Amino acid sequence: MIFDEPKYPVIDSAPGFWKTVGNFSLRDYALVAATTGVSLPFGYVTGRSAKMAVPSMYMAGAIGALAGVMLSYQNSSGRLMGFVPNDREVEAGLAKER
Repeated sequence: MIFDEPKYPVIDSAPGFWKTVGNFSLRDYALVAATTGVSLPFGYVTGRSAKMAVPSMYMAGAIGALAGVMLSYQNSSGRLMGFVPNDREVEAGLAKER
């Protein structure tokens, strides 16, 4: 349950999965790419000592990609629900009348 009042115009008070993913911005996709890109070399370096560099790199990349998707999903749903700035969505005419 969310007890805070939205500070910005509400587009959808309870957005579904596909609406939230469809609302991903370029910044959200960049966040997914950045978290994945940072995780891959981190996994490679940490796996070298155990001689498992490549499997460790793949696993860290998958975890980083999942983290990026989850952060982007949170950002997108926050914009749709009016808890974070959503100027782009409001300009597109998606906001509900109060």
